[in-house]
Amino acid sequence: MSITGLRDLFVYKLRQQYYVEQELVDALDEMSRNTGNDRLSQGFADHRDETRTQVQRLEDVFDALDVRPETEDMPVLDALEEERRTLERQIDDEDLLDMVYLNAGMMTERFEMTTYEGLSMLATELELSDDAQAPLESNYDEEKSAYRELNTLSTASEMKSLWDRLTPS
Repeated sequence: MSITGLRDLFVYKLRQQYYVEQELVDALDEMSRNTGNDRLSQGFADHRDETRTQVQRLEDVFDALDVRPETEDMPVLDALEEERRTLERQIDDEDLLDMVYLNAGMMTERFEMTTYEGLSMLATELELSDDAQAPLESNYDEEKSAYRELNTLSTASEMKSLWDRLTPS
């Protein structure tokens, strides 16, 4: 794809986010199954379901633009996923792995929030219709909510005991 203007850049970034959301459905499912913490597992499962809806919303944006939904690789996500997989191979302790998942989730949510902020900025500048902008805002709101939930979980009492166990005295 040749990028010659803001609309092309928007479509390129939209395709990258479409790739991200599709990949995250599988990653969230995997982390939900692998974590030993029930709240974390349920949180990942719930967000996996939200992410499926986010994929559909991005397809709505493509439709509003009259552009075929396609993906573009997103090296940032690929690097985050490779880091998670590397740590999974190197860590045997289930509690420590839960910390990896918690951190991976928070990093990914921050990355996604930033991406949706950029897409919204471009959509506003391009004066795209509400049919294109509203789904992006909905996805952004869900990413913010998921981040807040992970952040809250990181300080919850059950995680505090886990922090205490993993932190040397």
